Amino acid sequence: MAFDARSAARTGPFPLAPFARSGCLSAALALLGASAAPTLAQPAPATEAARSYAIGAGSLDSVLGRFGRESGTMIAIDPTLTQGLASPGLQGRYAVHEALARLLAGSGLEAVPGAGGGWRLRRIGAPATGASALPDAAAEAAARTGTLAPVVVSAQRERLYDVQDVNAGALGVRSLQDLPFAVGSYTVDTIENQRARTALDVLRNDPSVTPTSGFSSFDGVAVRGFSANSFNNVRRDGLLANIYSDVPLENKERVDVLKGLSGFLYGVGEPSGIVNYVLKRPTRERFASVSAEVRSYGGRYASVDAGGPLNEAGTVGYRFNAASERVGDFTHFGDLRRDFLSGAMDIKLNRDALLQLDFDWQRKSLAASGMIGPRSDGLLVPARSFDPRTLVGQPWGQYKTDAWNLGARLNYALSENWDLTAQLALSRTKRNAIFFNASKVAPNGDVLAGNTRYEGEAYPTTAGQVFATGRFDTGSIGHEAVIGYSYSSLQSPDGDYLRFPQYIGNIYRPLPYVAPFIPEDTHLPASKARQSSLFASDTISFGPNWQLLIGARHIDYGSDIGSKYDGTPKYTTSVTVPTVSAMYKPSERTTFYATYGEGFEQGAYAPSYADNALQKLGPIKSRQYEIGVKSRVRDGLMVTAAAFDMDKPLQAVSPADNVFRQQGRQRHRGVEFTANGEITPQLSGIAGVSWLDAQQRETGDPALEGRRPSNVARFQANLFLDYRLMAVPGLSLNTGIYHVGNRPLDRANALIVPSFTRWDLGAAYVTRLMGAPSILRLSIENVTNRRYWSSVNYGGVTQGNPRTVRLSMTANF
Repeated sequence: MAFDARSAARTGPFPLAPFARSGCLSAALALLGASAAPTLAQPAPATEAARSYAIGAGSLDSVLGRFGRESGTMIAIDPTLTQGLASPGLQGRYAVHEALARLLAGSGLEAVPGAGGGWRLRRIGAPATGASALPDAAAEAAARTGTLAPVVVSAQRERLYDVQDVNAGALGVRSLQDLPFAVGSYTVDTIENQRARTALDVLRNDPSVTPTSGFSSFDGVAVRGFSANSFNNVRRDGLLANIYSDVPLENKERVDVLKGLSGFLYGVGEPSGIVNYVLKRPTRERFASVSAEVRSYGGRYASVDAGGPLNEAGTVGYRFNAASERVGDFTHFGDLRRDFLSGAMDIKLNRDALLQLDFDWQRKSLAASGMIGPRSDGLLVPARSFDPRTLVGQPWGQYKTDAWNLGARLNYALSENWDLTAQLALSRTKRNAIFFNASKVAPNGDVLAGNTRYEGEAYPTTAGQVFATGRFDTGSIGHEAVIGYSYSSLQSPDGDYLRFPQYIGNIYRPLPYVAPFIPEDTHLPASKARQSSLFASDTISFGPNWQLLIGARHIDYGSDIGSKYDGTPKYTTSVTVPTVSAMYKPSERTTFYATYGEGFEQGAYAPSYADNALQKLGPIKSRQYEIGVKSRVRDGLMVTAAAFDMDKPLQAVSPADNVFRQQGRQRHRGVEFTANGEITPQLSGIAGVSWLDAQQRETGDPALEGRRPSNVARFQANLFLDYRLMAVPGLSLNTGIYHVGNRPLDRANALIVPSFTRWDLGAAYVTRLMGAPSILRLSIENVTNRRYWSSVNYGGVTQGNPRTVRLSMTANF
């Protein structure tokens, strides 16, 4: 736990909404009076027992942070001592004092016991007091006992965008460099600096991610050309979360994208991989952060982020977030209303057990703007001719969600080398969703074919897992083993939407229509999809350079979705999906890897325009080969490259008979390059480029054979740079360039959606306002006000955002 000081159909009133709004204004003020509460710390153990470690090289403060978490040791750091220093990491079996000596070897620093426990750093030969020692208050804080989790205390600005560890599902928390998979990971620094609100705001920084949002509903993404299924491919701390709803970012510490097949790591899911949201946790020191923002088109936003200890002993801590957002009046594309609340609590039950609890709730309404299909003359509507603020629908038509999550996690140290983790998550999304659709339009914009659909249904989920992680040796060979069990259940409505005529008229100048009667609930029967699985793996170390990962997950899957609607037979099956990886580390900073994996996914639903609309296809299996390299070329800067070959059965609508079926195969081969972190002490950034060769094969249709699947760009690139000006302390400037190549609208590639490049600018200034450390931020999205089609889905396109200016202030207490 660490805190960084920088950075129509109508639902009834929900009692949490006023709390979210008022919390943004008053919660932080209520916390200020308790700013003298005790800090959390960790005592040094009276007797030290040796245990095994496998910690990769990196910056000294990050390596010490990981060691503190694994060993249960508090280490207090003066950032002036560690700045610019690196550590070779730690491999082998050590007591705490031995491990610290090895981690600090050659740094000119040593670890000494704190006054009442824990450890602190000082220069070798330095006296107990003086310039290099901790201030008295900090030394006392480091001496307290009973922490929730080990913490590295640092007042310096953490390196932007650099990530040391990621949540790897069944493998637990692993160093980014130790994972034999391509991973994109984006921290709260990225979220705050880019003023991100939803998934696409963050994942635009990844060259393998493409927008697939439809009907102005929620952010959908495709990774490596495969759409991420909202049912299984979006996770919250590794477990199922809300579906069909935007994931709020106010209580997220990081967004991780594990690319490619994830059958072993997470179970059933699309070959796109996993988008996993990592929650913010309670902090060692009490704090409150208040943000306010104004933006183009009448937008306003306020949020609170607060945390700290709840008792004198420091064994219970909390984290609280609230936000409220308003844009427009639902007469334009992008208008919205949102309220959000979340809370988290960490309870140190004893020296071996940590219980983590959390919840979040969000109520959001978006102006529902429809998909725009091709013109009657066989051409695509030119983006330059379309005002992106136009609402392709009606002001009374909104996409509304009321969603909550509950989570619990227990971490228990069974012994020095074995840990047990148990997790449980419950979620529910109620959506009142209207979908406007202009599937064919005239050159003048008149809608020639289309419809309007509505659903008022709930989507509850249950998920849990328990697994043990252990480290042991067999002779000279080291092992890190994982064995566990997981279960998940998803309930969804089993039936068709309510259908109405099209209520658009003309896409350029939508006509006003009177709202039809739309019920609060559509009362469809409910069906379930369930999966339970056993998984096991072993990461085998043959000395310091070679590792072999062998893993498998056995899945029992059953679904009766569709049985109550169209008589689709209930489906049950069992399948085992393996993963095998070889890793070679020529140095502590570089890892080469080769991985083979398989995936298993539930069949897709036929789209509404197919003759067998909403019919659910049977489950399918996919496979992937990947080779790659990850290198920390300098402290704080990670560079990666990967090449992959993915193959799965093709699910698509046949042009011959307009029936959605599994026929043929879909093969995606490509390469990716990324750089993420600190380039110089003043310049940080994120950069990436990807090239993808995707083809349809064995289709039986010459018009489709070898063609790209729809919405697959061959080339994507992104660059985001943040430069801190030495001449003006506290001032930083940033810019972002995001390019998505052209994409087919249809399987036959008869219509191609043009490529687009978007340019963003921003600035931040760190200062003090009324005695409080504060950050002023200015951001301009789409500086040139370029008109472009952002998403391709359901045979149509959705516009990208127009130029949007945001001005915000964050005050930290």
